[in-house]
Amino acid sequence: MQFYNSQYLIALWSLAIVALIFILAAKIRQKRLAQLGTLKTVLRMSTFSAKNRRRKNLALFLALALGLIALSQPQWGTEKKQLERKGVDIIFLLDTSLSMLAQDTKPSRLEKAKLEIRSFVKKFKGDRIGLIAFAGSSFLQCPLTLDYAAFFLFLDAINVGYIPDPGSSLQDALENAIHSFPSGEKRHRVIIIFSDGEFHGESLKSLAGKSIQEGITIYCIGLGTAEGEPIPLKTEGGKVVAYKKDNAGNMIVSKLNEGTLASLAKQGNGLYYPATANEQEIGLIYKDMQKLGKKKLKSRMLTEREDHYQLFLLIALLLLTLSALASERRRKEETAT
Repeated sequence: MQFYNSQYLIALWSLAIVALIFILAAKIRQKRLAQLGTLKTVLRMSTFSAKNRRRKNLALFLALALGLIALSQPQWGTEKKQLERKGVDIIFLLDTSLSMLAQDTKPSRLEKAKLEIRSFVKKFKGDRIGLIAFAGSSFLQCPLTLDYAAFFLFLDAINVGYIPDPGSSLQDALENAIHSFPSGEKRHRVIIIFSDGEFHGESLKSLAGKSIQEGITIYCIGLGTAEGEPIPLKTEGGKVVAYKKDNAGNMIVSKLNEGTLASLAKQGNGLYYPATANEQEIGLIYKDMQKLGKKKLKSRMLTEREDHYQLFLLIALLLLTLSALASERRRKEETAT
């Protein structure tokens, strides 16, 4: 036998301590009754039955103990299950250029993007996900995986400056993403781009066409506002010390370029939405993704231990019922004697 949630068994020690307190309290009660006269005489005159109370308390404590054992999920024996995973291959493209430090989307464009990616992943069941960080060049941070916990570790490690090359080259990131999908059936593939759309001098139309040929749908989420925001320069401790300026010494105001992102999503048979505080765009894109269908990603035979907490839970409920219905009074024939 093994316990899936063995941490609940520790509480049995607490239950043992409570039981000891009950026993001591009963002894103190008996001493106080003895002060009123002969203990047997007092008990004979009373309708109270110490034996019945002990039985009632015993049933209660056994029920609690069995309940804790049920919570710990005891397992024995094995059963075989055929596990099939169906889903979509999804690669997130996350802009890490300097402009993503702007705070016109709170807490910053980059941090907002990371929060939305997390919200996306929480909706997925059986979908493989990957991550590419990009600035002037791109890097496959996390290949396609079903291990969402590992994906989150890779996501948390990304910050502005993660890619040393300055600028923002979506073209390089898209090419990297296209090559990161496995060869084979050209369906059920998605690229979701998080960026402020500041791509200068790039022609993305041909790449969007290539994505369609590869069975890839492109969705875009824009970070920032049309009014824009200066780009803060921070110390390692996060303190803002200055704002980015151009060669002429003028402060640079970074603005959301919705046109580029919306055009790219349209050419890629997907959708574009700006990031919002309530993340409604996530639900809309996820709903649209369902029309892509799901492919079989993995099938394997699993051997799992069988759960048997139901037996302990049933006995615990029966004991609780008996404890609740049991009376602490003596029967009439016992009182008469």
